[in-house]
Amino acid sequence: MRTIWAKRMSTLRLGSSELDRNPARSAWQRDHDRILFSGHFRRLADKTQVFPLPFDDHVHSRLTHSLEVATIGRSLGSRLGADLATRGHLPEGLSARDLGDCVAAACLAHDLGNPPFGHIGEQAIQEFFRGQGALIEGLTDREREDLLRFEGNAQGFRTVTRPQHAWRGPGLDLTVSTLGAFMKYPCGADSRQKGAGKSRRKHGVMSADLGTWSRVVEALELPARDGASHAHARHPLAFLTEAADDVAYLLLDLEDGFRLGHVSEQQLRDVLDPIAALPSDHPARTEATLGWAERIDRAAFLRGRAIDTLIGELADVFLEREEAVLAGAFDEALRSHIPSRDGLDAIERLCFERCYKARDVLKMELTGAEAIQGLLGFFTSALTETGALRTAHLRDLYSSILSSEGSRYDQLVRITDHLAGMTDHYAVRLYRELRGVRYPGGRD
Repeated sequence: MRTIWAKRMSTLRLGSSELDRNPARSAWQRDHDRILFSGHFRRLADKTQVFPLPFDDHVHSRLTHSLEVATIGRSLGSRLGADLATRGHLPEGLSARDLGDCVAAACLAHDLGNPPFGHIGEQAIQEFFRGQGALIEGLTDREREDLLRFEGNAQGFRTVTRPQHAWRGPGLDLTVSTLGAFMKYPCGADSRQKGAGKSRRKHGVMSADLGTWSRVVEALELPARDGASHAHARHPLAFLTEAADDVAYLLLDLEDGFRLGHVSEQQLRDVLDPIAALPSDHPARTEATLGWAERIDRAAFLRGRAIDTLIGELADVFLEREEAVLAGAFDEALRSHIPSRDGLDAIERLCFERCYKARDVLKMELTGAEAIQGLLGFFTSALTETGALRTAHLRDLYSSILSSEGSRYDQLVRITDHLAGMTDHYAVRLYRELRGVRYPGGRD
């Protein structure tokens, strides 16, 4: 076990590490800080988690969601690390906190590749390219799949690894262990296959980045998966990254739904109380009439208790399956095996029924899809149309994005890179400006 953990927790970076010598912080703490201080992370403040941001200042954005996922991930990784240390499974020089910091860094980065408006943004990009047969005709099968199945997870790997400037090196230049913990779907688009295990349900690497991912795989010595091309077993800590995200989005989306009136207090208590597992005489179990602020505070208290329960259960499941996880033989979500799995499933159903299908959410998603597909139409037409006034102006305005350099695949990926980095409000504002229904720089 020690030997495998030593390989999986490598502090190697793909770029130069000559400037990376600060004994006050571990390699994984530096990873965390590099992500936190990046422009990519700051832009998450204006990317929707579920509910439209202007409706309530207290609901979650992608940024606050990512911070909470990272906090849960650190607790989960540190808890697991302490248990592994007790069993003598951690190599010399590796602490329980190191596992927690590695998971926290991966969690902090887990949504960096999400386009504006989250999952509806992914679907809008996929749908756009399905209607562009001539545009993608000359691409290889693998390249077409990158666009037809555009995936925020794969875009996230590009975000943290692709060079921004020649002097800067490979993106944020994170350790290979953090990149491994980040990678929930360690396969290319041509190797994704539902039913082949959790790690291949989606793809986490685009064609342009397979070479970079191969270097990570080689450094971590991740086992190949089922003989499939470009498919590998997950890094063990990727299971914790996924679990932390599951816990955060389910419990916090539920809390946001309650705050906004989509979920009643009784509905929240019905699904949260069993996981929070309060003693029968605890004051929070009282049915006395409370004011709104007190009811909100009680919901937050129950959510915190539930998170504590789930962290313990998830760490225990990992420990039970540690050998299979390290060997690449385990390929399921940890949450599927915990005692509270039925409770989490009940929360997910309630969120789907009451939150994700709420009217304001659906209207926001329609707006987002329209803006994203409209922008893609403007940018891709500038690649194919010649002589048009609009084309010339777009190429002048976005010369680095609409450059004729590279293959058609390279050109299209530059466009999706640019679009994925936009915030919600910027995407809608730019779409309106390019359509001519809003003055550039003017007020709505």
